[in-house]
Amino acid sequence: MKIKTIKGIVIAAAVLLLVAVLVSSSMYTIHTGQEAVIRRFGRYVETVSTPGINFKLPFIDQKDIVDVNAVYRMEFGFFTDDQGQFQDDFATSKMLTGDENIAIVETIVQYQIKDPKDYLFQVNNIDSTLRTISESTIRRVIASHTLDEALTENKSTIQSEIMADLQNLCDKYSSGVKIVGVQLQDVNPPPEVDAAFRDVAGAREDKNAYINEANAYKNEVLPAARGEAATLVNEANAYAANRVESAKATVTAYEQLYEQYLQGKDTTRRRIYLETLSEVLQGVDIYIMDDDNGMKLFNLK
Repeated sequence: MKIKTIKGIVIAAAVLLLVAVLVSSSMYTIHTGQEAVIRRFGRYVETVSTPGINFKLPFIDQKDIVDVNAVYRMEFGFFTDDQGQFQDDFATSKMLTGDENIAIVETIVQYQIKDPKDYLFQVNNIDSTLRTISESTIRRVIASHTLDEALTENKSTIQSEIMADLQNLCDKYSSGVKIVGVQLQDVNPPPEVDAAFRDVAGAREDKNAYINEANAYKNEVLPAARGEAATLVNEANAYAANRVESAKATVTAYEQLYEQYLQGKDTTRRRIYLETLSEVLQGVDIYIMDDDNGMKLFNLK
């Protein structure tokens, strides 16, 4: 083989290799849910969100692929080891409540990257900063509530407050982070007083149980009492209406009798007299003497 031929082959291979390197350096792939931040000589150029094969200037542009759909989590008060087991982290779990009690608080903060550019370039060491402001926010909100509220009564409100305050701080720092969830995983008193707090919690549960039983009894008895009261009221109204109508009828009868009396006083007086005697002397033997000393027996029945 001639030297010129060998040189030609070498040059062609070098050209092909250079082209391959240029192509591989200029091509990159974005999957669904990812965005690429392009930097040119270290300066931000653009954010590419189109899935599939994309191109950039070889050797000059650098890319940072960010998963904007992924949900990241931070753990406070505990951590998950390599075997997936939960381990206590008392350095971040002990907190002071608003009523000056110590609480062991385990919290999970979940977030997404909503702006890759801000996430990469606005805050120095974003992961450490995010952990710091998250822990600070959790401690501040816990310190504004009592231990009882953190234990049972007001967990959802506390979680909402932490989430809102933390999001405000992230936006203030232009961190490019969106807080999607805050969960008080577990809140307990210190082990030294845990038994006493459990007794208090048990008493509170008993109290709530008694209240629920009382409300259930009330809901059972009140409708029956209301029904009985309504029945008595209806009976009383019916009795009153009956007595009123009876009284009206009596009044009407007396008025009619009075009108008859006015039309014939003597006759009416005599009739009333006889009717009264008939009622009074009913069943009594009556003897009447006539002018001939005759005696007749009458019996009013």
